[in-house]
Amino acid sequence: MTVLASMIRAYLVLASTLLMLTIIVIPFLEPGSPTYIVALFSIFLLVIFIILLLIYGKRVLRSLES
Repeated sequence: MTVLASMIRAYLVLASTLLMLTIIVIPFLEPGSPTYIVALFSIFLLVIFIILLLIYGKRVLRSLES
């Protein structure tokens, strides 16, 4: 496994951990509060980040195999 693949895996683990923690916190927040809005925004950004990492990781691993 290359260093780049290890970095992508580490970023995926970190992002998925933060996503799970944010999802766990959401039910305990008051809807409409600033903390709730920030949590929803962070979920949105983390999902986009994970999708981009998966696309980039697939592209990098495909180019390494060639």
